[in-house]
Amino acid sequence: MLRDKLRLLAGYTDNSDCSKDDKLKLNGTLANHPLAELIREISSKTLSGTLRLKHERAQTAVYFEDGQLVYAASNLRTLRLQEYLNKSGLVSEKDRPRQENNLSDLALAAALRATGTLSQKEVDSLLVTLIADVLRVALLWTEGTWEFDQRARLDDPVRVKVDIANLLREAVQRMPPKFVTERFRNPNETISRVSEVSLTTNFLPAESFILSRLDTPTRLEDLVVISGLREFEAHRAIYGLALSGQVQREYWQNAFRTDAAKANEAQVPPKTPARKAGQSDNSWTSVSDDDEELKKFLYRVGQATNHYEVIELPLTAGANEVKNAYYALARRYHPDRFHLKSGTKLHAEISSAFARITQAYETLTDSKARSAYDRSLERSKRFAESAPKRSKVAPSPAAADAPKPETNVPDTESGNAEYNFREGFGALEQGRIDAAINHLAAAARLAPAPAPDPTLPRSSSRGGRSCSPARPRVHPRDR
Repeated sequence: MLRDKLRLLAGYTDNSDCSKDDKLKLNGTLANHPLAELIREISSKTLSGTLRLKHERAQTAVYFEDGQLVYAASNLRTLRLQEYLNKSGLVSEKDRPRQENNLSDLALAAALRATGTLSQKEVDSLLVTLIADVLRVALLWTEGTWEFDQRARLDDPVRVKVDIANLLREAVQRMPPKFVTERFRNPNETISRVSEVSLTTNFLPAESFILSRLDTPTRLEDLVVISGLREFEAHRAIYGLALSGQVQREYWQNAFRTDAAKANEAQVPPKTPARKAGQSDNSWTSVSDDDEELKKFLYRVGQATNHYEVIELPLTAGANEVKNAYYALARRYHPDRFHLKSGTKLHAEISSAFARITQAYETLTDSKARSAYDRSLERSKRFAESAPKRSKVAPSPAAADAPKPETNVPDTESGNAEYNFREGFGALEQGRIDAAINHLAAAARLAPAPAPDPTLPRSSSRGGRSCSPARPRVHPRDR
């Protein structure tokens, strides 16, 4: 154990100067400040020094120069350069430096270069793989301690380049969901996309979806809602993007506190304040309080005949109005709010209704899709107006005063059939085949075509022209 600790410390020197006040030596717990956030903060503040981590019996040291992570080492035997040499097969036993077991990783790397056993490129490639694996392990520690000493510097010319951004995003995907969610203390904090997002980054689908929704700075709570993801999935994607610098958070739990950082953190409320009676805000409301309103909502969406009716806006509504209407509906009727009813018929109806809302939002906020949709609405309207209407005789005054029958089945069925036909025709033009089939089938059921009269001549299905009854076929040999 002592030898492993000495190996861990062999790579740096202590350049302490106690007369200087600008040197930092801070410590804390990984539960409050995990390695991922420490790397982000050290990088953003361009600090230099050594960050030491302890988790049970494992230890890791991470070295920084002007905010850049340049090296990392571990006391775990499986994360030593000697083990990686054995796995790589680059060096045979006879060509390895003598007393390699007593050398630190950096000393072993220097010996391999000096003797010409490995080229500089081969050594750097091994070190990059080793350092990445050391960080992958330490990034998942949610318990333990850390200490940062700005006076301890790496006493070696080695400087490797590791893709830290991808490592951070990768680590977040393996962190406990509860731990990730707890990193967001304020649901009202603003999340914004950086001006330039790296086009070479291989984003996960959830991350790409979050970025696509950040046209403007958005409240965390709203972003979770409009993402359509489960809360912990949205938090995971946002956390990874924030750590890797693709999005900016309004609040971080800083470890290296400056006066500005303290003032910024002081603005973070520990809990969302309770609303006074009758006061409204943008937070989600209690599900148990709006059962009647939920029924009205489901009925209204079910009766809506187009996207504008689904989100209750006129055809002239602008994109911002559509977004605001969508946010308001999502805060009240997103299926995640009704997770206790999951698996029930009601939850299925809510999910179906909200799917229509999401489709309306995505169509009406996309200029090209909206133009195409508006044109299809106009065509459907013209088709409906040109369709033959059932002639109606004006009722006499006596008939108007007479009691009306309780039902009017033919008119009702005809109206529903016409509506379903219009919807089916419009869906067919938009390529929504399943919706078209459902509507057209409903129209056929409600207003089936009358059975043909066997005494009348048959009509050809081509062009609507009538023709004489079909003559019997005659085989060529019988002609």
